[in-house]
Amino acid sequence: MCDTGYSIKQLVADLRELKRRGATEAQMVAAVPDLARRMMLAKHAWLRPSMCEPNAAGEKAGVHTLHEEPDHSLAAFVVTWLPGDETPPHDHATWAVIAGLDGHETNHWWTRTDDRSVPGRAVIRRAGKERIDATSVIAMRGDAIHSLHNDSGGVSITLHLYGVNVDFTDRYKYDPERHVVAPYRLGGRVHANAGSTTQGGLR
Repeated sequence: MCDTGYSIKQLVADLRELKRRGATEAQMVAAVPDLARRMMLAKHAWLRPSMCEPNAAGEKAGVHTLHEEPDHSLAAFVVTWLPGDETPPHDHATWAVIAGLDGHETNHWWTRTDDRSVPGRAVIRRAGKERIDATSVIAMRGDAIHSLHNDSGGVSITLHLYGVNVDFTDRYKYDPERHVVAPYRLGGRVHANAGSTTQGGLR
């Protein structure tokens, strides 16, 4: 089906309806990928070149905001990575859906294996990978740990949907070599006590 009629406005309405119904995190992770696929099919109708500008400084991705509620929930972004750009392993502390729009990149999954008894310490290991391209969508709960790497040799463009803008969640990044976990601060608020048993899993 060519879903040419789907739009950012309709995406937001559908996300709001799911939230209004009290959808759990698991239910959002199950339902939102279908909305993301509709956005992928209709990208010619809403995606503009101005939304896909990479960050020339190379410190982080180029991010264009499509929507964010006043309380920072139901956030939608177009994210553009330059070749070679890579994130550290991290969690989001909110559900997330990533859909390919143009180019491709690799999503790496990680598993935490320590008992979380030592603050600031975390042991993680690789748990698989998958390609994100214009035909694929991935979804994850807030405690999932992943990293992204644009290993394609070209610019990659993706749609990111979050339960809450990750600059306003208590998310963490992980160093698999040094076995360190620390707040992933790019903005917003982050609580202390990294590595405790009560923290969530990164972006």
